[in-house]
Order: sequence, then structure tokens, then C-alpha cells
Amino acid sequence: MPVAPSSSISVVLAFATSITYILFLKNKSLQRKIKSSRKKQPRTTSKKISRRAKNDNLKLDVDDGDFQMKEIGRISAPFGMRAGTPRQGLLAQHTRSILTLHLDIPKETVEDLDQYSHVWIIFKFHLNPIGKGKSDSDSNTNLGKAKQKNIPRRIDFTSSKVKPPRAGGKKVGVFATRSPHRPNNVGLSLAKLESVESVETIGENGKKRKKAILKLLGLDLVDETPVYDIKPYLPSDVVTLTDIRSPSWVNAKDELASVQWTDEAKESLIVHRRNGMLEPFYGRNESNDDDAFQAISEVIAQDPRAQHEGRGIATRDGDSYEISFCSLRIVFTVEEVSNGFIAKIRRAFNDEGDAAALPGSYQYNLALKNEAGAIDMA
Repeated sequence: MPVAPSSSISVVLAFATSITYILFLKNKSLQRKIKSSRKKQPRTTSKKISRRAKNDNLKLDVDDGDFQMKEIGRISAPFGMRAGTPRQGLLAQHTRSILTLHLDIPKETVEDLDQYSHVWIIFKFHLNPIGKGKSDSDSNTNLGKAKQKNIPRRIDFTSSKVKPPRAGGKKVGVFATRSPHRPNNVGLSLAKLESVESVETIGENGKKRKKAILKLLGLDLVDETPVYDIKPYLPSDVVTLTDIRSPSWVNAKDELASVQWTDEAKESLIVHRRNGMLEPFYGRNESNDDDAFQAISEVIAQDPRAQHEGRGIATRDGDSYEISFCSLRIVFTVEEVSNGFIAKIRRAFNDEGDAAALPGSYQYNLALKNEAGAIDMA
């Protein structure tokens, strides 16, 4: 017997209602599970930030206590070793350095930077002895535990206090100094910005590309120092002298009274510069030699004789010292006079390097460079 049309419609409506009700119950159950899981998650941000992140569809990074920085460039400087590097760059304002940005840093990143007179350079103390400032307990085990618990990992200090070279043997807290031996071997230096330029080079694909370089004055960094960031110096960074407070050992006037050159040393420096030994910092075709003379004099006036951590190298006779400057060795003595101490620069000669030195060191690399040059000339 055929089913009446009205009866068929009733069956369809009943079936559709059942399906709709089942889907409604499943949706309610799913919402309860989501709400429950959200309650269990730790709240790492304020409601305001969470709401903004939700609205903007942002992903918030959870800080595990470690921050990884990427190198953006390298410093080329006249100072191949820590010995003779100015303790503060602006105390030797005629020293020249070049910051060359890596090819993967677009040259557009430095547009308009030349409108500033000075820049902050954030860098790495890459010549620190292993183990200074933090212990070997900075291990993968500690790092792994810290990341698992989502908490900053602990740093075990081996040098919580240091002896600054100018403090007369006094120990002070590492954060009260600019010592390179820190829990994180990161430094900050101020330099005068001479110019911003681009140079053409060949990329990995063999194509010509341009990379940016910054020419700097008065920078206290060793050659090949890795750089992490550049920030412009602003008028608001200036602190008035009346507001500055610092320890007495920082303010001590321990510069040498004067720096004098012997005729032999002066003539030698002129010859070496004109032969290109001071390039790329002091060109062979410059009209005068004043900048090179002043740069070396400013460095030695700060008395780089201190033996602490290898900042000064005493020669065998015990009364003369050497520093490196570009590819030269500068030999000087210090004499006491009525108004203090004076330095006399005795010699300036080609630095041959030392093939027996620690591989990777400045002296070792310089020896290899000189050896390669000798082979090319043969």
C-alpha cells in the first residue's frame, strides 16, 4: 500500500531534526574540550597582549632565556692584536676602521645613516681566552633542562670580579667594568661615522654585487671583530658632565705626558705608508702623513704597556715595548721626566708575523700572508 505524501514529509523532517541535534551536541562537546585545554595552558602574557595577538593573528614567541644573534659584518682595523688597541676608541680619534657588511645584508639597510655623525657598534669579544667570564658548565645539559622547563638557564660565573688594568690591582664587579670577560662576550663601542659607501664584489653565484661599508674614526676594536648591529647616536644619548658619576680609578689621569718620534721612526713610517703598508686605512697617495702619525701617537699616549692579559709586549731588553699597527711593528720606550712620563717611538718596521704562533691568531695569519706574498713575487 503506497505511503501518503504527508507521511513521507514527516519522516524526512524527523530524520533531519535528529541529525541536527546530534551535530549540535558534538559541537558543544568540542567547545568544552577547547575551553578546558585553554585553562590548563600557562598564561605567559597579559590579557591585553593576548587579545591583541588573537585579533591580529600573531604568534607569540616564548622566551627560553637565550637569544641568538647573527653576525652582520666584520671590522677591518689597524690593530691586529689586543696589545696596543685603544682602551676607548674616542681617545684615539685619528685611528681608522672599516665595517664591511656581509653580502646577505642589503645595502639599503644603511640608507640615510650618513645623516648621523656617530654610531654605536654592537660586537663580539672574539679574542677572549676560552673559559674566561663563564665556566664550562654552560653545557648542553643545562641548556636542555632550561628549555624543557621554559625558564632562563643559569650562568655559572668563574670571574664575578675582575681587576681592571687601571684600577691598581683592585677587584671590582664585572658589571662595574667594561672588561671583555663577561657572561656574554658582547661589547658596545661608539665611533665617528666618516662615510657610508658601497663596493662591488663577486657573489657566490659569480655575479657582481654591491655590499655596504662604513668608514669609521676612533673605534677601539681589533681586526676581524664580528659585528651584530649598528645603531645611530642621538642627541638624547648625551649626558651632561654634571650628571656623570664614575669611580676615581676611571677618572685617573694616567696618560703619558707626551709622545715623541725619533727621526728614524718618522722616516720609516713615511716610507711604509707610501709603499702601501698602511692601506686601506691610510692611503699611499694621501697628501700628508699627519693622520697616521697622530693615530699612533694617540694610541701610545694611553700607555699600552700594561702586561695584564697581554695588552703590552715587553722586548728582551726590558725597557722597550711593541705594538702592532696595520702591518707594522711600532717600538717605543717610556722615560720619566719632571712632569711625568714621556714615550719615545724608536722604530717602525714590517711585521713578518710568526708561523709558530697559535693557528688562527693574528701573528700566525700574518706569517701566512707574508709567505703567500713572497711566493707570488718569486
